[in-house]
Amino acid sequence: MRPLYLVPLFSVYPLLVLWTTISMTTGSHETKNAELFHRTYVSSGVLNDPVMVLVLHGDAPFTTPSYQYAIARKIANENNNTIAVGVLRPGYTDMEGNRSKGERGLTTGDNYTVEVLKVIHGLSQELIEKYNPAKVILVGHSGGAAIAANMLTEYSGYYSGALLISCPCDLHPWRIHMKGLQPESNIWDIEVDSPSPIEGIKHIDDETQIGVIHGDHDETVPIALAHNYVEKLRADKKNVDFTILENQGHEIAFDKKVFEIIKTLIE
Repeated sequence: MRPLYLVPLFSVYPLLVLWTTISMTTGSHETKNAELFHRTYVSSGVLNDPVMVLVLHGDAPFTTPSYQYAIARKIANENNNTIAVGVLRPGYTDMEGNRSKGERGLTTGDNYTVEVLKVIHGLSQELIEKYNPAKVILVGHSGGAAIAANMLTEYSGYYSGALLISCPCDLHPWRIHMKGLQPESNIWDIEVDSPSPIEGIKHIDDETQIGVIHGDHDETVPIALAHNYVEKLRADKKNVDFTILENQGHEIAFDKKVFEIIKTLIE
């Protein structure tokens, strides 16, 4: 049974509308490899030691996520010498019916596992062999941000930077919060095998650039969890910048500040 998150529907639909608008006007290179469906966008001009950006969508309990493709396309359009890849996470189906191999899970933080990290990292390695980028950056929204954060820990030094958008990076308090929103649902009582990003901070390479961006009115992932994660990063002397968007909620993936930070990570 899929969980019913208590978040306003207007916070979900803008992503769907923007994706529909962009996909109608843009072509892309799409790939169905053995594991993960993804769409690749390449900036105009000649590539010379390009930067590669992998974009991971959120848990999407209501929807078939496709907004990661729109984000990737926008990144490629707004930056030079850049390859941006929108990745469909394991077990998910997008709006056009494309599906990635694997288990979607209950979207309760149960699909940030080491096995999921391994599959996404495998795709990253395939793309590196193909495009030979100078560096690789991760961009994740919500659950995708938790995966990105865990990848910085699991594959320390492999990724040059990451932008974590609305991240439930302190997994266990987030799940308790969600149980409080849905006290009648037993799905939050089921234990998960996913590592919590905050618990692996010491393994992150000190040179990795980390951006954390969060809305101060996020009801899905309270901003206190972002504060906790950033404070621990700073205590461990990691390279982190924290941006708070005032009067913004959970669905901030298309905020202009997101793309400004991504540009900084690319440059």
